[in-house]
Amino acid sequence: MTVQSIEAVVDNEVVQPRLQALACEISERGALRSRQWRRVFTTVRRHVFLPRYLYDEEPGSIPARWRVVEGTNPDDHHEWFTSVYSDTTLIVDLKGQSIPPERGGGSHPIVTSSSTMPSLMMRMLEDLDIHDGHRVLEIGTGTGYNAALLSERLGDTHVTSVDIDPELVAIAGRRLAAHGYRPHLVAADGVAGVSDHAPYDRIIATCSVDRIPYAWITQTRPGGRIMVNLRGPLMRSALALLTVHSNGTASGPFLSTGAIFMPLRHDPSAPYDYTVRITRPDTEPTSGLTSLDPNNLHHNAAWGFFAQTYLADAAFRLVTAEDDEMSLGTEIATPNHSWALIWHKPRDGCYPTSQAGSRRLVNLLERAYHQWSALHQPRWDTFGLTVTPTDQWVYYHQPDNTYLRWDLPLPAPVGVP
Repeated sequence: MTVQSIEAVVDNEVVQPRLQALACEISERGALRSRQWRRVFTTVRRHVFLPRYLYDEEPGSIPARWRVVEGTNPDDHHEWFTSVYSDTTLIVDLKGQSIPPERGGGSHPIVTSSSTMPSLMMRMLEDLDIHDGHRVLEIGTGTGYNAALLSERLGDTHVTSVDIDPELVAIAGRRLAAHGYRPHLVAADGVAGVSDHAPYDRIIATCSVDRIPYAWITQTRPGGRIMVNLRGPLMRSALALLTVHSNGTASGPFLSTGAIFMPLRHDPSAPYDYTVRITRPDTEPTSGLTSLDPNNLHHNAAWGFFAQTYLADAAFRLVTAEDDEMSLGTEIATPNHSWALIWHKPRDGCYPTSQAGSRRLVNLLERAYHQWSALHQPRWDTFGLTVTPTDQWVYYHQPDNTYLRWDLPLPAPVGVP
């Protein structure tokens, strides 16, 4: 679909009032705070970058039932326009993930690109404290809408955007050009940044990572800032606002803003592989009980964040028992072949466990909970992140806190899942 075809079905006199109304809505939430960004937000038309989106008609169903909502389809137009100019994240691209033969074979679609809800996007841009003349690198071009916002604010020659998917980059480029913007667009793996246009004053990543690529640090000027969504093994994520220092390190707090972004991909033809691979031990596990409710790992965001920070090298996954009750459990494993399983259904007020290996993972999880409780059960925004050329860690309260810090695991060798 061309930009012209979507513009032909949109009444421009209707767009501006809706943009103004949405600006007021997200301003009231504290996401849109400055005069400069309000002007930008009410200038760039989101519908140009979202002529269609995908909607899951039965959330939670397997397989998902995706429906395409087209702006040029008269039957969809009202729903499409209302959604595009609402504070909603919209899915724009899916890719198939192979299903192993033992699980039936075939493939199922996985979300690979979306347009972030406007309030979150504007809050991130405001928090980056962008000024006239700044050069900005965006990791994750997607639809091109955020690149348009940056181009309107700074001028397109100050904006570089990279995405792993060449097709998405090409489409975004055409839509940006039709809107009058020509930022530097690059189809490549965002983990390497874009050195050709470095150094940058700001980097914003609209994807999540489990470790900050050090190239982003080296491509940012001392004093520059990086906004990134750090993701842990429980898939809890938090926005970190890092300041780059002249000694080649970066540090900064996690923000209170809740955010979930899709993981950074390295293969343009495939979705991110969310499969959690755990090999159960050959040795007979030890059975036991714990008073720690495993449900809270998945439903209490603050505790889940601390647990995945404390056990940063662990893998977590939900499993279902092959019994009549279809009991749910949380399985945990670490690279040294330690393993644990905690069932979610209590027995006399405690939860049955099994564990094996040199690291007693249930005991470590209990220790993590006691430490978190001793700190008065802080939220993620009480913590921060430090990045050096060799190490990365989460700290409590202050970057120089060497006592309460938790190291992030080193990246796996290339080719090793």
